[in-house]
Amino acid sequence: MTISAKGQVTIPKEMRELLDLRPGDQLIYSIIDGHVAVTPKNVDFNDLAGLLGKAPNGPASLEEIGQTVLKAAGANVTDVKDDAATGVAA
Repeated sequence: MTISAKGQVTIPKEMRELLDLRPGDQLIYSIIDGHVAVTPKNVDFNDLAGLLGKAPNGPASLEEIGQTVLKAAGANVTDVKDDAATGVAA
């Protein structure tokens, strides 16, 4: 992918089809160890079961997981203290 002058990128068609992305879909991004991870909000959490291994505090309901993810995503979007230093914009 190439970054445009406006800082935009186009997600390749193959990736959009694989992730079932449509115009207007929302994405959540996270920066993990210097890498950007982009996740569509339309992902079914059942598809992610076991992705990170066993939960440290035991199983969680899909509602608890969804609330935690939205809370973390919201914190990422509203936390701008490091944006100027890293060039990362929410």
